[in-house]
Amino acid sequence: MTQVDSIHSLAQTVTPGTVLFEEGTAGGGIVVLLSGRLSVLKGGHLVGTISEPGSYVGESTFVTGKMRGATVVAENSATIIRLSAQQSADFLQSPGAEAKMIRTVTKRLNSANDVIRERAEKIAELELALKNVLSTLTVIHQDLKASGTDPDALTEVA
Repeated sequence: MTQVDSIHSLAQTVTPGTVLFEEGTAGGGIVVLLSGRLSVLKGGHLVGTISEPGSYVGESTFVTGKMRGATVVAENSATIIRLSAQQSADFLQSPGAEAKMIRTVTKRLNSANDVIRERAEKIAELELALKNVLSTLTVIHQDLKASGTDPDALTEVA
Protein backbone atom coordinates (compact mmCIF):
# COMPACT_ATOMS: atom_id res chain seq x y z
CA MET A 1 0.00 0.00 0.00
CA THR A 2 1.37 3.45 -0.88
CA GLN A 3 1.66 6.31 1.58
CA VAL A 4 -1.22 8.17 -0.14
CA ASP A 5 -3.47 5.11 0.16
CA SER A 6 -2.67 4.77 3.86
CA ILE A 7 -3.30 8.46 4.52
CA HIS A 8 -6.65 8.39 2.72
CA SER A 9 -7.61 5.26 4.63
CA LEU A 10 -7.49 7.47 7.75
CA ALA A 11 -10.15 9.82 6.33
CA GLN A 12 -13.40 10.07 8.25
CA THR A 13 -16.49 12.20 7.90
CA VAL A 14 -17.73 14.02 10.98
CA THR A 15 -21.16 15.53 11.50
CA PRO A 16 -21.91 19.21 12.09
CA GLY A 17 -21.17 20.18 15.69
CA THR A 18 -18.50 17.52 16.20
CA VAL A 19 -15.81 18.89 18.54
CA LEU A 20 -12.37 17.98 17.19
CA PHE A 21 -10.35 19.78 19.89
CA GLU A 22 -11.39 21.34 23.17
CA GLU A 23 -9.65 24.50 24.41
CA GLY A 24 -7.49 23.85 27.45
CA THR A 25 -7.11 20.10 26.90
CA ALA A 26 -3.87 18.24 26.33
CA GLY A 27 -2.67 18.03 22.76
CA GLY A 28 -1.57 15.07 20.79
CA GLY A 29 -1.97 14.88 17.08
CA ILE A 30 -3.24 17.17 14.38
CA VAL A 31 -6.28 17.15 12.09
CA VAL A 32 -6.06 17.65 8.34
CA LEU A 33 -9.18 19.02 6.64
CA LEU A 34 -10.07 17.36 3.35
CA SER A 35 -13.48 19.00 2.86
CA GLY A 36 -15.99 20.99 4.86
CA ARG A 37 -15.63 23.91 7.22
CA LEU A 38 -14.29 24.10 10.78
CA SER A 39 -15.00 26.83 13.34
CA VAL A 40 -12.23 27.93 15.69
CA LEU A 41 -13.49 29.23 19.04
CA LYS A 42 -11.53 30.88 21.81
CA GLY A 43 -13.36 31.40 25.08
CA GLY A 44 -16.56 30.43 23.29
CA HIS A 45 -16.15 33.19 20.69
CA LEU A 46 -15.62 32.52 17.00
CA VAL A 47 -12.10 33.65 16.08
CA GLY A 48 -11.68 31.95 12.73
CA THR A 49 -12.77 29.38 10.22
CA ILE A 50 -10.85 26.78 8.30
CA SER A 51 -12.21 25.69 4.94
CA GLU A 52 -9.27 25.20 2.60
CA PRO A 53 -8.72 21.52 1.77
CA GLY A 54 -5.31 20.42 3.04
CA SER A 55 -5.37 22.87 5.95
CA TYR A 56 -4.58 21.47 9.33
CA VAL A 57 -5.23 22.36 12.94
CA GLY A 58 -3.55 21.40 16.17
CA GLU A 59 -0.01 21.87 14.91
CA SER A 60 0.96 24.53 17.44
CA THR A 61 -0.08 22.33 20.36
CA PHE A 62 1.75 19.41 18.82
CA VAL A 63 4.93 21.45 18.30
CA THR A 64 4.90 23.27 21.68
CA GLY A 65 3.44 20.54 23.87
CA LYS A 66 1.12 23.11 25.48
CA MET A 67 -2.61 22.75 26.05
CA ARG A 68 -5.03 23.34 23.17
CA GLY A 69 -5.43 27.07 22.64
CA ALA A 70 -8.85 26.88 21.00
CA THR A 71 -11.85 24.67 20.45
CA VAL A 72 -12.32 23.40 16.89
CA VAL A 73 -15.81 22.33 15.80
CA ALA A 74 -17.11 21.02 12.47
CA GLU A 75 -19.48 23.67 11.08
CA ASN A 76 -20.92 21.26 8.58
CA SER A 77 -20.29 17.69 7.50
CA ALA A 78 -16.51 17.62 7.15
CA THR A 79 -14.06 15.02 5.96
CA ILE A 80 -10.90 14.98 8.04
CA ILE A 81 -7.83 12.94 8.77
CA ARG A 82 -7.06 12.71 12.47
CA LEU A 83 -3.33 12.04 12.92
CA SER A 84 -1.88 10.59 16.12
CA ALA A 85 1.17 12.20 17.71
CA GLN A 86 3.51 9.82 15.85
CA GLN A 87 1.69 10.27 12.54
CA SER A 88 1.81 14.04 13.07
CA ALA A 89 5.57 13.89 13.66
CA ASP A 90 5.99 11.89 10.43
CA PHE A 91 3.68 14.28 8.56
CA LEU A 92 5.60 17.35 9.69
CA GLN A 93 8.85 15.73 8.49
CA SER A 94 7.48 15.28 4.97
CA PRO A 95 8.81 17.53 2.18
CA GLY A 96 7.11 20.92 2.12
CA ALA A 97 5.29 20.45 5.43
CA GLU A 98 7.55 22.88 7.30
CA ALA A 99 7.04 25.65 4.73
CA LYS A 100 3.28 25.04 4.71
CA MET A 101 3.19 25.15 8.52
CA ILE A 102 5.08 28.47 8.53
CA ARG A 103 2.65 29.90 5.94
CA THR A 104 -0.33 28.65 7.94
CA VAL A 105 0.92 30.03 11.25
CA THR A 106 1.83 33.36 9.61
CA LYS A 107 -1.60 33.63 7.99
CA ARG A 108 -3.33 32.89 11.30
CA LEU A 109 -1.11 35.37 13.14
CA ASN A 110 -1.87 38.09 10.58
CA SER A 111 -5.58 37.35 10.90
CA ALA A 112 -5.38 37.53 14.70
CA ASN A 113 -3.49 40.83 14.45
CA ASP A 114 -6.23 42.21 12.19
CA VAL A 115 -8.90 41.23 14.73
CA ILE A 116 -6.89 42.79 17.58
CA ARG A 117 -6.45 46.03 15.60
CA GLU A 118 -10.17 46.19 14.73
CA ARG A 119 -11.17 45.59 18.35
CA ALA A 120 -8.68 48.17 19.63
CA GLU A 121 -10.14 50.73 17.19
CA LYS A 122 -13.66 49.87 18.37
CA ILE A 123 -12.60 50.23 22.02
CA ALA A 124 -11.06 53.65 21.26
CA GLU A 125 -14.32 54.73 19.58
CA LEU A 126 -16.36 53.53 22.56
CA GLU A 127 -14.02 55.29 25.02
CA LEU A 128 -14.43 58.57 23.12
CA ALA A 129 -18.22 58.17 23.00
CA LEU A 130 -18.31 57.42 26.73
CA LYS A 131 -16.16 60.48 27.50
CA ASN A 132 -18.55 62.63 25.43
CA VAL A 133 -21.60 61.25 27.26
CA LEU A 134 -19.99 61.78 30.66
CA SER A 135 -18.93 65.30 29.72
CA THR A 136 -22.45 66.14 28.57
CA LEU A 137 -23.95 64.70 31.76
CA THR A 138 -21.51 66.72 33.86
CA VAL A 139 -22.55 69.93 32.09
CA ILE A 140 -26.25 69.09 32.54
CA HIS A 141 -25.71 68.35 36.23
CA GLN A 142 -23.77 71.61 36.73
CA ASP A 143 -26.48 73.58 34.91
CA LEU A 144 -29.19 72.03 37.06
CA LYS A 145 -27.21 72.68 40.23
CA ALA A 146 -26.58 76.31 39.21
CA SER A 147 -30.28 76.82 38.49
CA GLY A 148 -31.14 75.97 42.07
CA THR A 149 -32.75 72.63 41.33
CA ASP A 150 -33.89 70.71 44.41
CA PRO A 151 -30.98 68.56 45.79
CA ASP A 152 -33.17 65.43 45.78
CA ALA A 153 -33.92 65.97 42.09
CA LEU A 154 -30.17 66.40 41.42
CA THR A 155 -29.50 63.11 43.15
CA GLU A 156 -32.15 61.44 41.02
CA VAL A 157 -30.74 62.99 37.83
CA ALA A 158 -27.25 61.84 38.80
